[in-house]
Amino acid sequence: MSSNAEGGRQDPRRSLGDFIVELESAGTGPVDPELCRRLWVGSAGRARFAMSVLRAAAAAGVSADPESATFSEWVAELCPPLTLELGPGDATAAAVLAQLSTVSESTTLRVLTAVSDDLLGGTGFHDPEGVIDRLETNGVLIRVDDVARGTLLQIPTLIAAKLRHDLVAEAGAGPVVASLLDVLIEHMESAGTVDADLLGDVLLLARHGGHWALLQRVTEAVGIPMFLLAPRPACTAFRLLPPKVRAAWSGLEFFGTLAEDIVADTTAGTPAEIRTATVRQTGPGMLRSRLPGTLEAPDPAAVEHGDIRREEQPTIFVGTVRSMIGLADAGRHGEAAEMGMRAAATIRSARARSIVRLLTAIALHHTGASRRALSLLNEIEGPARAGHIDGDFLLPTISAWTALISAISGDHERADAHLVAAVEPSSAMRPGPGPGETSAEPLPQPAVIIDELVTPARHIASALRALDRLDLARAKRELDALSTYPELRTLWVYLPYIARSLAILSAEAESGLLFVNDDAERFRDSGVLSEAEKDLLALGRSMVFIALGQLRWAEIDRERLSPSCDARIVLDVRSKLVAGRSSEAISCADTWFYHRSLSPHSRAELAAIRAAAELRSGDEAAARSDFVMAVSLSAWVSSLLPLALLPLSDRKLLVELTADSPAWTEAAAEFSDTFATPEELTTRLRTIGPVSVDIASMPQLSAGEAQLIDFLARGLTVAEIAVELQQVTGTVKNRLSVLYRKFGVSSRAEVLSRARSFGYLA
Repeated sequence: MSSNAEGGRQDPRRSLGDFIVELESAGTGPVDPELCRRLWVGSAGRARFAMSVLRAAAAAGVSADPESATFSEWVAELCPPLTLELGPGDATAAAVLAQLSTVSESTTLRVLTAVSDDLLGGTGFHDPEGVIDRLETNGVLIRVDDVARGTLLQIPTLIAAKLRHDLVAEAGAGPVVASLLDVLIEHMESAGTVDADLLGDVLLLARHGGHWALLQRVTEAVGIPMFLLAPRPACTAFRLLPPKVRAAWSGLEFFGTLAEDIVADTTAGTPAEIRTATVRQTGPGMLRSRLPGTLEAPDPAAVEHGDIRREEQPTIFVGTVRSMIGLADAGRHGEAAEMGMRAAATIRSARARSIVRLLTAIALHHTGASRRALSLLNEIEGPARAGHIDGDFLLPTISAWTALISAISGDHERADAHLVAAVEPSSAMRPGPGPGETSAEPLPQPAVIIDELVTPARHIASALRALDRLDLARAKRELDALSTYPELRTLWVYLPYIARSLAILSAEAESGLLFVNDDAERFRDSGVLSEAEKDLLALGRSMVFIALGQLRWAEIDRERLSPSCDARIVLDVRSKLVAGRSSEAISCADTWFYHRSLSPHSRAELAAIRAAAELRSGDEAAARSDFVMAVSLSAWVSSLLPLALLPLSDRKLLVELTADSPAWTEAAAEFSDTFATPEELTTRLRTIGPVSVDIASMPQLSAGEAQLIDFLARGLTVAEIAVELQQVTGTVKNRLSVLYRKFGVSSRAEVLSRARSFGYLA
């Protein structure tokens, strides 16, 4: 084959030695050997084409740089047309491949197969492998080795630039580029992995050609990780978009603003700086400003905006995400889940679909549908793992939320496995300080984009599992990390629960328990709470009040629990035990123990409480049997809390009573990461939670007596109380005397003071 760069017909591709001789004999004089080699590669050995390149550079007074894309594009405009003497199909193939930098052979085959029909009037390539062979033989296509990507195919730099220039001059590159982009983006939408160099080509081609619909498809196929994979091309593609384009395409508006903020957050604009800035610009709290929630459903019917006509039915990914965020902030998680399930069926990008399904799973968790949430997370985990990009949030979020939901729902094996998987990302992605910031940070900065979806859930799951293992030091560290995290949304409700559980297990004085109920309110953040989240707050408060012996306040919080929350049953039985009503505690535990609404964890708690009540009643044989069962159930549900939440005096006696049981060996094996031997485990159970009362010293009031306390607090006189109760004043006085004796006082002021201290009054 020959080149006709200057009208000649005899310009065979030469060896490097012949190429140098040809250049020097053409009157260019001695040429630097290294430059000759680079020209030889960039021009595919076509000496006459290389001569025109040298002359153009000399005439302009610039240095020839065949490997520079900028130089190649510039010189392509100055050199005569390039004829490679290829058939029309092969010439088209070369023009198509010239749009890309380097591609794998499989991508080349996909491009040639899919693009050719559109460009050749339906006569496409029936033998794309043959096309590749002919282009390689001609020297227009060369193979290059890449350490990370293997062997790749490439059109030599100067030849590629000239082919692109000639295509624009002869017929316009728009159809070629649009068809090429469609093929590549379709592959990105369905593939599990994205090639960084190919992504850079696609971004720049779409931006320079004004293919806005295709550019938005890239945002859904790759998302924010494009700034991690192809930092500079991503910033170039989305910075300074035309205002009408940004107004017409919600995805481009989002990524345009993000790109501009990322660039403003860098100094030299190096790839490393851009990656670091991307993490910062999507850090805790940034999602609220970049994707503010809206309760308006996305409108897929609108196809025109201003003077920008959309090229196809618009995608609804960004609108769906914004609507789901808005519904979640309004506490309408069921509606958010329904919207996510509907939208996921219409979104063609695998990544965008996975993100919507992730948000759907989180919404399902808030509605109490843990099994459905875990099933959905399991479905998207495999594809996310296959296509994971260092620094991306998708896989870490799936792992963190799977661990959290599993820990809450009792699937501790899955929770532990996903906590191991949700390890800290590599230090290579850990961002440094931004311009004007100091390097001294109290805590390491997040290492993934949109970290607020990852870190809080992971810390909460880890804290809950630490409590299950009675690893109080680990639970405290996780709580401290959560307390300083700037964006928790409604996940803040776990902080007071964890803090209260820690106080019950570790407080050395009653003041520690009294303080935690007040101090826990400082964790309050934002968002409308779901029923499950309200239950968690009420559960934590009720547990503390029981530990303090303030059973009336515990009862008030217990009544706030939703009817479906089985903690109501456990709290009721636990209150009966602390109130000294052992026979009632045993009877109630017997009634509910095998009820299908009870979770295995709650069943373990009832077994432990029943054992304590039986021990108080003098039935040691029954107490031993039930406590051995409680130990076995605790090992089965992988939580020692059912045992640790018993009053210390009961717990010590029950541990001694069952010290020879094989159940302790099984339990120690289950919790071997915390306790090396059964003796270490039982020692911990003999010392933990020393403050919780075993028998409440406070008077136990009937409903009528509690009503009398309320009347007195309202300032009613005896006569006024008699009117309210429709009783004679003598009866009211007698009832007040009984009430005073219960509190050990003799006056209205004293009884109100004691009632307030015992929790009967606010």
